[in-house]
Amino acid sequence: MVDPDSSMTTPAQPVPRWEKRYPGRLKYELDALHAAGITPEIDEPALAAGRLSLTFDWPLDTATPLRLQAVFPDAYPHFRPQVFLLAGLDPPPARHRSPIEGNLCLLGRDTRQWTPGWSLCTLLEKQLADSVRGTGEEDQQGEPAEYWWNNLGGNSGSYCLIDSGWDVGDSSQGTLQLRYIQDQTVKVEAENGPIHIPAVRAYVEEVRAEDGQVLHQWAGPLPTDLADAKNQLEVPWVRSKDTMLPEPQLDAQLKRLRQDYSWLQRTRPRNYGSGLKFDLCALVYPSELAFGETGLGWCFVMVFGHAYGFEPKKNKAPKSLRITALPVFRAGPGDIGWRVPAVAFLKDKRILVVGVGAVGAPVAIELARNGCRTLDLVEHDILEPGNTIRWPLGAAAWGQRKADALQAFLARQYPATEVRSHSHFIGIAAQALSDPGDDDILDSLIRDADLVIDGSASHGVTTLLDDRCRSAAVPLVSLSATPTLEGGTVVRHVRESGCPNCLLHAWHKHEIEPPPGQDAGDEALTQPAGCSERTFTGADYDLQELSLQAVRLAIDTLSGKADDGSVVQTLSFVDDERARCPPRWRVDSLPKHPDCRGGH
Repeated sequence: MVDPDSSMTTPAQPVPRWEKRYPGRLKYELDALHAAGITPEIDEPALAAGRLSLTFDWPLDTATPLRLQAVFPDAYPHFRPQVFLLAGLDPPPARHRSPIEGNLCLLGRDTRQWTPGWSLCTLLEKQLADSVRGTGEEDQQGEPAEYWWNNLGGNSGSYCLIDSGWDVGDSSQGTLQLRYIQDQTVKVEAENGPIHIPAVRAYVEEVRAEDGQVLHQWAGPLPTDLADAKNQLEVPWVRSKDTMLPEPQLDAQLKRLRQDYSWLQRTRPRNYGSGLKFDLCALVYPSELAFGETGLGWCFVMVFGHAYGFEPKKNKAPKSLRITALPVFRAGPGDIGWRVPAVAFLKDKRILVVGVGAVGAPVAIELARNGCRTLDLVEHDILEPGNTIRWPLGAAAWGQRKADALQAFLARQYPATEVRSHSHFIGIAAQALSDPGDDDILDSLIRDADLVIDGSASHGVTTLLDDRCRSAAVPLVSLSATPTLEGGTVVRHVRESGCPNCLLHAWHKHEIEPPPGQDAGDEALTQPAGCSERTFTGADYDLQELSLQAVRLAIDTLSGKADDGSVVQTLSFVDDERARCPPRWRVDSLPKHPDCRGGH
């Protein structure tokens, strides 16, 4: 061990990496410990690598010395040292401590709770006793037990989906019907050489009681490939009256559980490779899901390894097996959208997006991300390589119709939303009678929609949609950028209020200030090689300001604010001197204009 005195800070001795940035900080830490009567042991190999790790005895009280280890991160003193409880409390504290590594939660996760002027000694004096005794003030944050189980298998790509809304009632044991995909293994290094861990993605299709009664069936969204999974597996589950945390010796813990709960011995191994098998059992237990709120915690313990570990060959030593846990992900209908309750009503809405180019496609993605029930996408264009600089999908979608590529992407990423693509060029008369016309495409889509969003940036399309939407009493939100991309507009049109032509009159009469660049000439446009149309020059990161604001206006409209009438939201990226500035928004109401002779 290194002698922990101030001479360590001389260039001849190794020091932590942060000491070179903050000279004298190591002496400050060691002096504080010495003043408290603590003589730490310094891990010499760690120090040679630029890391500081201290081991020492700390008196919790006059009769209870604790054996602690403190490890300082490279980001110290901006971030706190991690403190591990090695010995001294039996049993160890159930809260504020990792059951596997033993590190203590001395402060909440908010980094502002650590003061860079503190020393390790200050941290321990202020926080240690309350942490291990469960006293003092606490952050209003729960400690779900599954967090620790999930960490065991967090690098395997595996998971099992459950629903937080499930309640097993008075049942103490039963079976789970799992659907799963196991199409690869993850290679990890172990003490006795590399081992292949099965990467299992699963969901609980049914929860059954011991007598076979179905308690719950899966009702949440599923990734496309998992929804089509053919593999089935029956897994026994048992319910504990006590919270279950993983222990450092998982094999001993599982053996004890199988002795205590004979029902768990019903597991049947499944193949996951040549000569390799895995089996699963499930544990259900009370867990703190939020601060002071207890619900059901779930754990899926997985044993895996060589088949001879499950069925040893006669006169041969059995192969060793490994134990881990499938991370539990909560994906029931109530779990998806929990973080954004303000958009919960979207799960009952159907929205039509016309034009899924540079501004319309991000709108569709955000609506699906936030749980819109049904999206209809109308677009005729094909994605070319040059488009991808300001379109949300990249090279994998080249050559595909934008609506089809977006539909496939959203189906994979946001399965709770039904997405339907409609390849149609609005305003172009079809020569063949068998080809659908505008009425065939738009009439039913608009009639069934709760909202229409126009991302076409075409005045003709906007006026057509406005006319149809007014007839169907469906609100319309349109968005477009100016040719110079110095600004743009997001507009809501509703029945009995201003229409797109009313807005033109208001601009012409200077009653509403147009967005900068609105009247730019053709010189503001460019025609890329091979493209049949001229386009503006501008970046996706500016266009997304319009897309995101259109989503906000759509949410406001669907939540009941359409009664406020038509509204114009004007974006500007330039100030009064036409110098570039952060985005600025102005909002104007859009009543019917007296000079407008539109259909309203």
